[in-house]
Amino acid sequence: MYLSFSHLPLYMPLRILQSESLMVAVHALCCCHPSGDSSVTVKSNAGYKVCSSLMPAAHDSAFPQILCLQEVQDDHYREQVQPSLSALGYSCHYKRRTGRKTDGCCTCFKAQRFTLLAESHVEFFRPAIDVLNRDNVGLVLLLQPQLLEGTQDGCAAPTPLCVANTHLLYNPRRGDIKLAQLALLLAEVDKLSRNPDGSRCPIILCGDLNATPDSPIYQLVYNGVLNYNCLPAWKVSGQERYCTTPNPRVLPSPLWPDFLGISDCCQYVTHQATKVKDRRIYTRQHLLELRYCDYSLRRPEHLATIKGVTDKNPDPLGEPAHDILSYGVPAFRPQPLLLQHNLDLTSAYSHFLPAKGRFEVTTMTLGMGSTVDYIFYSAEPIPVRGTKHGLRFYQDTQLKLLGRLSLLSEEDLWAAQALPNPFCCSDHLCLLTRFSLDLSARAK
Repeated sequence: MYLSFSHLPLYMPLRILQSESLMVAVHALCCCHPSGDSSVTVKSNAGYKVCSSLMPAAHDSAFPQILCLQEVQDDHYREQVQPSLSALGYSCHYKRRTGRKTDGCCTCFKAQRFTLLAESHVEFFRPAIDVLNRDNVGLVLLLQPQLLEGTQDGCAAPTPLCVANTHLLYNPRRGDIKLAQLALLLAEVDKLSRNPDGSRCPIILCGDLNATPDSPIYQLVYNGVLNYNCLPAWKVSGQERYCTTPNPRVLPSPLWPDFLGISDCCQYVTHQATKVKDRRIYTRQHLLELRYCDYSLRRPEHLATIKGVTDKNPDPLGEPAHDILSYGVPAFRPQPLLLQHNLDLTSAYSHFLPAKGRFEVTTMTLGMGSTVDYIFYSAEPIPVRGTKHGLRFYQDTQLKLLGRLSLLSEEDLWAAQALPNPFCCSDHLCLLTRFSLDLSARAK
């Protein structure tokens, strides 16, 4: 069922489907379409053949204009996914994982609705960088909406739409890698979504982030800022209960080397800009300030005493001999280590089912339900006093959320024999949202 948010007039209806299995997506479309057969059960690769039977109805507005799929096998894409969806009017784009991995991300859009302006294949594997040594990938498309017949005359070209699709590393103990992969993807989205005049076009970010809604990774996407100072790697994705043993690794500072060419604002920087970046060099002025800080004036607890030089009975917990404030030099405090971005993204799902008092679930790992799949979209932050680095609030602008396909709770899935089950062949549920894209609005 759809949860209706409003009855806004649709200038350009836009449906986004996010799934880790095309077969599950086809089943969901069969159930959602007014003339669909909800009794269809997709259990094997025969699900791809269902696409052919949906061809007459696929041009209906009830079907999504954009599909974002993950874990699509390379041979399945070439032999089944691409031919089937192309016959339904979709333009398909695929990025296989690097190394020996045989799956990847696939983004498809209706060719009658959009024109491809730019395509970027993001490879997260970077040699010699410890936090970017895995084969995950991302796919970012810049799409130009096509105006309906009869509306082109005298109308300026609508602002493009940036669509990002990714599948981050699963390993719950290596949150440092997930965070670096996400920053790399956000930098690519930042580059493609920026218009020549400096404004930014609407953004859709879909994928399996392998992180829960209460995790630091989600905090970075939603709030636009994350302080990762002394953050343990195994707590970055909020999947601590999947870790058999804690990982003592703490996120390094900085998280990645300068030669990667990405700033802590998740943006690409020039080689020259990287050189002049503050590297926390201990200048003379900095060392002078350290002379009078509390840590410099306090005697170490286990420092050996020298006869005739140091006190016979030193008090390691005593107050500093000098009045720190009398020197007029502020006490030294470690600066926060911040990752930031200015994409202004909010989630299409609330991650909570008010009627049931339960959390939404998109997957069941090791028999435990959690949300790791998301559809984020760009919105405008609402200024709220006292929320500088806290929870942000948003209001819709060019992309207006009109509805979404309801998710289930962990209890609901256990009643259906968990995931996968006889009704769903995947270990993930699909997400389906309905937007209104304002083509007359100018980019922000």
